[in-house]
Amino acid sequence: HDACRKTCILAALSFGQHVYPDQVPTQGIRGVSLADVAYADSCGYKIKLLGRAIREPEGKVCAFVAPHLVSCENPLAGVEDVFNAIAVTGNAVGDVMFYGRGAGDLPTASAVLSDVIEIVRGGGRNAGIISWADEGNAHLANRRDYAISALVRIQGLDFAAVERKFPGCERIWERDGETAALVHSIKEGELEDALQALNAAPYIRVFDC
Repeated sequence: HDACRKTCILAALSFGQHVYPDQVPTQGIRGVSLADVAYADSCGYKIKLLGRAIREPEGKVCAFVAPHLVSCENPLAGVEDVFNAIAVTGNAVGDVMFYGRGAGDLPTASAVLSDVIEIVRGGGRNAGIISWADEGNAHLANRRDYAISALVRIQGLDFAAVERKFPGCERIWERDGETAALVHSIKEGELEDALQALNAAPYIRVFDC
């Protein structure tokens, strides 16, 4: 829930439109198992809980919170303990990351005091946020229409059967009657619908930036 609220704030700052917590599909780490960690490690990933806000080409915002597979080569994979990181991809600036402590008395006090000073001064760079109106859901994209890659784990099917259901998927391994594979470039709604009919563990998205 903390990641959800931070995602809402960052989406508002980035795109100038309110996104509310009840509009952000939020999935925590409760469904992540030791098997998922082992699968991730075997193919060079770490599992991280990410809140994401993505502006689609038509201007709508897709926001959600969920565990992701993050490549060990990505700086986000090294964010641990009380540290937080914000990764931004911009048209001109490219990829940048802001990193620092996200918990503790002094970092929290610094952030709160900064907001108070800005409000007292009036007309600060974030002043417009206070007066933004509720825009409903018109500016939000449906998460199920967003194309993702994901780790899937399916019991009772060998890789050949999994590949028939998800053409072009990448085999991770097969053991104890379970097949783990990376499924690439599929709409999340299509993936969810396909897995509902199978004996599958919760899928984990791949961070694609």
